[in-house]
Amino acid sequence: MTPQQIQKAEARLMQWRANHSDPDSRREAYRREILTFTLNSMAMENEPVNPERLAQLLKQPSIKTQPKNRT
Repeated sequence: MTPQQIQKAEARLMQWRANHSDPDSRREAYRREILTFTLNSMAMENEPVNPERLAQLLKQPSIKTQPKNRT
């Protein structure tokens, strides 16, 4: 990368960090983008993909946020 490209990337990162200053905000931003990442990855690998199914799965709470069963 050229110094100008590095500077531009660092500026974008700093702007993103300013917009997502807390962990909850970062997590939400990531969850919004993961569908696109997954679709692109599956398309590159010529895998069949169903965007609606992926979106449904992403709406489910993560394992960390689900309450533990205490018996």
